[in-house]
Amino acid sequence: MDTNATLTNSTGNSTFDTFFGGAPANVQAQAGIQLRAFFLNIAVALGLFTAEIIGFFLLKSSAIGRRIYQPKSYLVQDRLRVDVVPADPIKWLRRIFSIRDDELILKCGLDGYFFIRFLRAIIIIFVPLMVILVTVLLPINYNKGKGNNYHFANDGSRERWNVAGLDTLSWQNIDPSRTNRYWAHLVAAVLVVSWSLYRMYREKINFIDVRQRFLTSPEHRLKASARTILVTNIPSEYRSKEALEALYDVFVDNDDRSRLTVWVNRDYKTLRTLVAKRRSLRHALEKEELRILRLVNRKYRKGGESLSVKQSVEKTAQDLPALNDEDTLHGDQMQRTITGAFEQDCHEETQLWHKYLKSSAASGVSLIRGKDDSWKPASIFKFWASGEKKRVPKIAWLRSEIARLTTRIDALLPNLDNDELFARQNSAFIQFDRQMAAHMACSLVSHNKAGRMSPRFLEVAPHEIVWGNMGVTSLGRFIRTCIALLLFVGILILWAIPATILTSLSQLASLSYSIAWLDWLREWPSWVLGFISGPLVAILLALLIQLVVPALARKLAVLVGAPTRSKREVITQNFYFTFLFIELVLLTAVSSSVVKIVPLIIDNPVSIPTLLATNIPTSANYFFNYLIVQSLGFSASILFQYLRILYITLIWPWFTQTPREEAWLQTTIPHQMWGNVYSLFTNFAVIGFLFSVVSPLMLIFVSITFSFCWVAYRHNYYFVQRNKIDTHGLLFNNAISQLFSGIYVMEIALIGLFLLVRDSEENVACKSQAIIMIIVLILTAAFHFVMEQHLRPLYEFLPVTVEDSAVDAERRLFIPRDEADSSLEQEGKNSTDLQYSETSPIEQMDGGSESRPQTKSSSTIARNARKALLRLEKDTAARITDIQTHLLERPQISRRREVADQLSAAIAGYPDELTDLTPEERAAQLKAAFQDPVTREPAPVIWIPQDPAGISDDVIEQSKKWGRYLQYSNAGAYLTAKNKCEVTQLAPDTRPDWLLDWVL
Repeated sequence: MDTNATLTNSTGNSTFDTFFGGAPANVQAQAGIQLRAFFLNIAVALGLFTAEIIGFFLLKSSAIGRRIYQPKSYLVQDRLRVDVVPADPIKWLRRIFSIRDDELILKCGLDGYFFIRFLRAIIIIFVPLMVILVTVLLPINYNKGKGNNYHFANDGSRERWNVAGLDTLSWQNIDPSRTNRYWAHLVAAVLVVSWSLYRMYREKINFIDVRQRFLTSPEHRLKASARTILVTNIPSEYRSKEALEALYDVFVDNDDRSRLTVWVNRDYKTLRTLVAKRRSLRHALEKEELRILRLVNRKYRKGGESLSVKQSVEKTAQDLPALNDEDTLHGDQMQRTITGAFEQDCHEETQLWHKYLKSSAASGVSLIRGKDDSWKPASIFKFWASGEKKRVPKIAWLRSEIARLTTRIDALLPNLDNDELFARQNSAFIQFDRQMAAHMACSLVSHNKAGRMSPRFLEVAPHEIVWGNMGVTSLGRFIRTCIALLLFVGILILWAIPATILTSLSQLASLSYSIAWLDWLREWPSWVLGFISGPLVAILLALLIQLVVPALARKLAVLVGAPTRSKREVITQNFYFTFLFIELVLLTAVSSSVVKIVPLIIDNPVSIPTLLATNIPTSANYFFNYLIVQSLGFSASILFQYLRILYITLIWPWFTQTPREEAWLQTTIPHQMWGNVYSLFTNFAVIGFLFSVVSPLMLIFVSITFSFCWVAYRHNYYFVQRNKIDTHGLLFNNAISQLFSGIYVMEIALIGLFLLVRDSEENVACKSQAIIMIIVLILTAAFHFVMEQHLRPLYEFLPVTVEDSAVDAERRLFIPRDEADSSLEQEGKNSTDLQYSETSPIEQMDGGSESRPQTKSSSTIARNARKALLRLEKDTAARITDIQTHLLERPQISRRREVADQLSAAIAGYPDELTDLTPEERAAQLKAAFQDPVTREPAPVIWIPQDPAGISDDVIEQSKKWGRYLQYSNAGAYLTAKNKCEVTQLAPDTRPDWLLDWVL
């Protein structure tokens, strides 16, 4: 059966073919690669690259450039801060190349370091191959090739080969009378495979070594996450602290259960819903308060009145009432306080803003009395609802709702252990006294029944936990996985619509001649058609692939039931790379879709090599354009960050900015979504492998892409981005393994290509080369299997052999030198010294094993944590730098930098190490580390800016009637002369331990 005929017939009856009125539009429709479009694509990409690089160097030292291009020089805690970016381009480039590996790991985490390492690994693979293959294969392909020469067909007629453009440098230009040249391609293929496999093996060995050294470092071993495992699918009989302690005490010395800390997860969905609603109401109230402030101060300034700077600054300090659990009012007294304050706000007109505005200037909300005698907002979608209605000021209603939610939340906090309110889930966190005990407990089988108490997860950081997935059962996870896979297949199928449109646009010039109703395109200038079919298509494809698809893949990862954000990124990487590999490489290369190609492969699996061999050589045009945009335009945009510039300078100022929103905008540092970048660049490498022998010129653009991006990402990860999620290099290991897909496809395609080669007498000319490639394919698969079997146990778990060196490193770091020497002398005499030396630093951080009472309830742990946060909040406020005199005028560049420095000083005042806490605060923090953070959510503070008219001070005074249930503050926030908010500190209700999430 003829494969090409089958493919033509299968595509000829499609809906898209009917629409276009002729042959299907695909990447093979053109006989040769048009040089004009190729060079136009390079010119456009080079112009974009030059403009973005110039913009980067012009802006990077400015006030806005400091925020965009070097926020880690002032907006992070001291241990993560870096030097400012050198202004001189040469010095900047020298600094980029001089960044050491240990600096990258410290400032960027292991995932940041390993991504830079991944780019470097691909450069090491492709640059030597580029030098050799371009030097050897291009002359062989071009010299005395087909070109536009004539040849005699089988019927004796004289025909032209019509191989033009860049195709003259590729595989299909070899003349049939010189088929012995294909031996050079075979040697090149063997070189590509052997060199790549060797480098991939070396990178995996290095990954294991670096990861083990990082995980066993004394600083990491002290983290709570290093000694904690997440156990899922726990049977009902083990869903208690006592049962889990009895099961896992075998992993601690002398079965001492006091060395274990267990958190059995509970379903706090009700509490989480109330907290989320309170946050939403807080945001709405701050926006409404700010709206009134702006209206008043606009009139105030028009009246020519002014307020001295001194008076404004004196009103900055706000002493918020302490929020102790014992201060809660009870029953009717609490309700009377809230109801009375609400009634006063509805009818009282003594508030200062009434002197400037009419009462109608304040927004209102319509309420309707429900069957339970409570007032609820009337919905326009429920116009049929009957009952007593009234209209009240929106501010008064929002205040009362926040206060009522606070009382409901406070009522639930003492009952966190109530099984009726918060059911126990089938997962738990178990913390051991040693890191090795956690790895042993995670690697060994925990239950005698299959699937029970599995899977288990190591290195779970508290801030990475996806609390909504903590109760997923094994059956639920299976069903979720099936649904996610079905949705993923649907995405693959539906992608045919945008892919067909873009692929057709890339061949617009050819379509104007092959489709009758598109003949009007022939009148367009050739450069316009070239721009549309080249740069425009590549840019649209890149945006669509890099924005929409990763977001869908991440949603699927959450649907599967990923328990942590790091695990979510690993699953996202698998989904996203699979999509890119299938849609962007395979189906684009053969110009088909999933619906068309799958039945063809099922009917005739042997046709896969022929199918790839027939289509891949002629699809180079599409991938040339794609990689040109990536190598020049995309790499420069990584540095220039035009989207962030537009967002910060143009888009965001158009929206109403509360002080909280302004503080978020000015202090939030972008973080990398690792599943996106790893998959994208792995796919680039796969394209390089696929065309390395068929079209060696592709190696030049692949090498340029990775080289430029290596420089750009070294800058971004070191100076700009902060690592919120860290898989400790597991994404790097996955990416190296995924490179094998590119090698396999290259080998299969070359087998088909060799079998399709015909000499001048139409005989198979490269049968020997095809047989050798089949052997190479088998050896590659064997190498892959043996390597994975050999190294897989070391990917995640630590070997016992590294424990002694880790203990010695801990002893040298935490024990004075003279004491360490004496303990080493006694090591052989008393074996218990080693155990004590190993666990003592951890016990000191935890407060000692004797301070670990296991009978404390979740409510007690949460209450102690809230009290510790209150004490820590007071200490933090005292450390934060006093706000300097603020000028109520348009901020100039120097003022903007001054405000940024004040924000920097405020961030530096927050503790970022456990050693910054007192022993009591540290013990409370560690006890509550793996408890749902909603149980210690701070009460909200309504943050409004100081204003010349003094409205904010009056609002704060008026709000005191709400007591502890509603608090206002205007500390560190100001309303400028242009009615814009400016902040010099974080929100008053920011958790004082927010920086500690990275060290737990």
